[in-house]
Amino acid sequence: MNEKFVTHNREPFFEIAKNLINSGDNVLDIGAGNGSFADFCKHEDVYLFEGNMISVKYLNTKYKNVFLGQLPELPFKDSFFDVIHMSHVIEHLEPQEVYDTLKEFDRCCKPGGVIVISAPLMWEGFYDDLSHVKPYNPYIFMKYMCSGNKNNYTREAITDKYSVENLQYRFQESRMFYGLKESKRLVAKLIFKIYEFLRVRGFKQYRKTGYTIVLRKEE
Repeated sequence: MNEKFVTHNREPFFEIAKNLINSGDNVLDIGAGNGSFADFCKHEDVYLFEGNMISVKYLNTKYKNVFLGQLPELPFKDSFFDVIHMSHVIEHLEPQEVYDTLKEFDRCCKPGGVIVISAPLMWEGFYDDLSHVKPYNPYIFMKYMCSGNKNNYTREAITDKYSVENLQYRFQESRMFYGLKESKRLVAKLIFKIYEFLRVRGFKQYRKTGYTIVLRKEE
C-alpha cells in the first residue's frame, strides 16, 4: 500500500496527470475551479473549461485560455488535445450527461492522447454534498470506451479505441473498534488496545473511496 494515496487531497492524483504532459502538449482541464490543477502542473498554456462565472473571472487574471461553458458540449476542434483532465466533476452529472461528455472527450482527444478522470466512489461522506448525483465506478469507462462492449442495452459503446494505462485508487483507513475506546468494560478496553497495538505496527485495513483512471487512445 502506497500511503500517499491514503488521502482526500488531490495533489497525488494531479501528479499522475502531470507526469503525462510533455512540452508543447495541448492540455485541457475540465471543471478548473480556482486553477489548482494548472497551478500544480505549472503549465501556463493549459486550456481551462469552467461553468462558474466567478471562477472564470478569477482564472482570467492568471491564464489566457479560459472558457466558460457547461458539459457536455466543448468548444474545441476535433483531435486537439494531448491530455484531457477532469477531477471530481463526473459525480455531479446525470448518466446521459456522462455519456455525452465522454463522446466529446473522444472527439477532442488526439490519437495517442490520454483522458485522465478522477472521481469518488461511494463512501459515507459522498452525499454530504447535495450537488452529487451518483458515484460512477471506473468500469463505466472500460465498458463504453475500451471494450466496444456489445451488451450495452441502453446505450451503445462510444468507441473501443482506448486502453486503461493506469487505475489508481484513493483509500481511507478503516478504523475498527473505535466504539470501544471509551468503554468501561475491561474486555472491550483490551480489544481496543490490541487493535491499536497492531494498527500502529502496520496492520491496517483500507477501503477504496475514489480513483484516478488514465485512458490512452490508440494511434
